[in-house]
Amino acid sequence: MTFSINDLHSIAELAHLDIEDEDMDSLAKEVNSIINFAERIQQMNTDEVAPLFHPMDMHQRFRPDEVSEDNCLQQLEEIAPLFEEAHYLVPKVIDTEKQDV
Repeated sequence: MTFSINDLHSIAELAHLDIEDEDMDSLAKEVNSIINFAERIQQMNTDEVAPLFHPMDMHQRFRPDEVSEDNCLQQLEEIAPLFEEAHYLVPKVIDTEKQDV
């Protein structure tokens, strides 16, 4: 399968892309190269290849799940513009009163 310049113009129009005419030749070559590569991959016989979850045969190294009792409220209070009783105070951004439109 190959894409002509007319095909690319149609696709660009459908995608609302504005591609310059001088770029169409190189774009057609790149798209056709990608399509040819995908076709070659589809022709590969992978019947005897085991499925992989990851290309490298490595496993996650988990850290121990340990509870820590770090209390950083003092640090948060120092960096927050408005902080009261362990809460950030922020300006009201949503008006919940109904307005006549």
